[in-house]
Amino acid sequence: MSLKFLVFLGSTREGRLGENVAKCVVKKLQALSHQAEMIDPLSLEMDGHLRQPLHFRPDQSQAPEWMKETNGKIQAADGLVVVTPEYNCALPPALTATMDQFPPASYKHKPCGIVSYSVGSFAGVRAAALARPFLSELGMISVPQGCSISEVQGKFTEEGECSDERTDKRLAKLVNELVWYGSAIASKKEKDGLPE
Repeated sequence: MSLKFLVFLGSTREGRLGENVAKCVVKKLQALSHQAEMIDPLSLEMDGHLRQPLHFRPDQSQAPEWMKETNGKIQAADGLVVVTPEYNCALPPALTATMDQFPPASYKHKPCGIVSYSVGSFAGVRAAALARPFLSELGMISVPQGCSISEVQGKFTEEGECSDERTDKRLAKLVNELVWYGSAIASKKEKDGLPE
């Protein structure tokens, strides 16, 4: 079964390192014959700010095209991954502002993997811990296998190749678990539909 995945990039800073990590996750999903696409806040016409979320617009048909198109991708996805640094012991505003643009119903009943990183030794673990309740409130199930990457600089190429064997194995485990959950939920949804 070929599934669809979205990888949300959490940083908009100049010189960000998470883009290479996100590319690696996309490549790993594609290597398993699944569709995967990165959602980059810089490629959306929102400047990293939360304005009028889609579900709060009186007429959603009048929403910007990028918003309707991205919401359609979220609705069609079988699973997601967030790739997040840690800003001030918390999730970065670019990640939460991007994801908050769209209604929780679009995310509901989807598995989500969490990849955190930092240039220091703590690997963004506080952001990863805060990601779980955030994703839960959007209606997603965060998979048990996470991946926190310390000293991320130099571990990934611009093409998304990982040179650190330990990190590469942990990312592969996360991707495999995400695919397992995605396949299980997709099969159940096809058989019985969604719970009411």
